[in-house]
Amino acid sequence: MIAWSSVTLDNLDIQNEADKAHRQGCISPETQEAIRKAHPVDLYTPNLVIRIGLFLLTCIVIAFTSGFFLLLALGSDTATGFRVAVILASLLCIGVLEFAISQKKPYRSGINEALLWSAVGLFCCGIFIENYDLSENAWALTVLILTALGTLRYADMVSSAVAYLAFLLLVFWQVMKIPYGTAVMPFLLMGISLAVYLASSRLVKRRALRHYSDCLTVLRVLSLITLYMAGNYFVVRETNSMLLMPEAPTDIPAGWLFWALTVIIPPLYIYLGVRKKDAVLLRTGVILVAMIVFTIRHYHSVMPLETAMAIGGLVLTGGAWALIRYLHTPKNGFTYAPSDEAGMADQLKVESLIIAQTFPPTARPADTHPNFGGGSGGGGGASGDF
Repeated sequence: MIAWSSVTLDNLDIQNEADKAHRQGCISPETQEAIRKAHPVDLYTPNLVIRIGLFLLTCIVIAFTSGFFLLLALGSDTATGFRVAVILASLLCIGVLEFAISQKKPYRSGINEALLWSAVGLFCCGIFIENYDLSENAWALTVLILTALGTLRYADMVSSAVAYLAFLLLVFWQVMKIPYGTAVMPFLLMGISLAVYLASSRLVKRRALRHYSDCLTVLRVLSLITLYMAGNYFVVRETNSMLLMPEAPTDIPAGWLFWALTVIIPPLYIYLGVRKKDAVLLRTGVILVAMIVFTIRHYHSVMPLETAMAIGGLVLTGGAWALIRYLHTPKNGFTYAPSDEAGMADQLKVESLIIAQTFPPTARPADTHPNFGGGSGGGGGASGDF
């Protein structure tokens, strides 16, 4: 299903692991070069600066090409001509992307992302242009299908994130149509987010899905964030006020429960992250602590904003300094040093694979009979040449 060869992607993982081992001084440059020769990669993956430049350049080319198609459709009196032109431009983007992958093999080069995202955007524009009677469900379902296909074919992280959000939006509009949908909405979204997190945490460990590990990691992070946002007091109250019940009372039913969820969930993420040594849980919890402060301050202001920011900055700076000092010597599996967290290639037993394929055993001739040498001396047959 994925556009690139699985063997090539595996070799890329192995080369990345070998480069990391070389940077850490675990292997010599000769060994690193031998590994790269034993596991060749013919993908084009430029650095970040070139990747951004190629992305912008490809977007400019797509814009000019799409404009050319729209100029050809100017003679049409209805939106049908524009719709056909935009959809043709979208299909052309996919065709160029497939051709480029088959011939030049770009991988996370900026070209892939520009062509894929442009294709999805143009196709959506072609479907929705002047279709004012389409429901929100049709919008969400169309985006979900297109981005899900893009994720499966190209393992694109942005597509996986958009697909997940489109799925939540589809659930949101569906539940809004049922009685008491407003009351059950936060808990339903929290349940879906938790299920997605647990499922992606299990799937990311499967070898068959190793090339989608980054997409699954994005789903893990997003599901943790949406789980918290669905139970956050500020989000629930403001959503009810703006979309669901414009004339609702100032407070929401079971407000104390949402206040409790607002305060408890981020520290729970941090605790589970420390206990399981899970960087995704730990970092997400630390980030969401800021949402606790924002929510509390939005409804209960205890000091001027400038004073609160100054005190918060001092606390964070002091805490970071103390934590750096404490973790200068690794403790309980945590360290201040840069992370060397095992990548997907470690699940393929990279060390044994590299040794086996890079340094094959030398064949030895079989001994068919004992060889005791000559016998130039007299007597026993053994000489000084033995």
